Amino acid sequence: MPPTNSDQLARDLLDWNRRHLLHDAVLSEAAIGEKFAPAFTVCANGRVHPATHANYLEFLNGFRATIAAIDYAVHRTVTEEASTVLAMTATIRRTDGSIERFEAMLLLTFDDAGLVTLWHEIYLKAG
Repeated sequence: MPPTNSDQLARDLLDWNRRHLLHDAVLSEAAIGEKFAPAFTVCANGRVHPATHANYLEFLNGFRATIAAIDYAVHRTVTEEASTVLAMTATIRRTDGSIERFEAMLLLTFDDAGLVTLWHEIYLKAG
């Protein structure tokens, strides 16, 4: 039976991102396995990437290389069974002090164990 708390799973995942997606944070395949299924799909702005803990770790290590802090302001969530959509603003502070903001719609789907099987995000850089 799918989890009924996918909204909470989604919010917990954002907290995980806040801790792990920093340039100086410890990140491993095991840490990714805390939140992501062994095989999952990442769709970002129309690009589809089959993912595993190993190739996602490689991607995330590049992504987070200059991130000093990341935060999310969730404006609205819509939850149905094992999926949650979040409308949010993501704010990234880089190691050089610059700040970037993104408006995003994120669809997350979870398996029976509460692990991400789909990360489908559309994002635009804001102002």
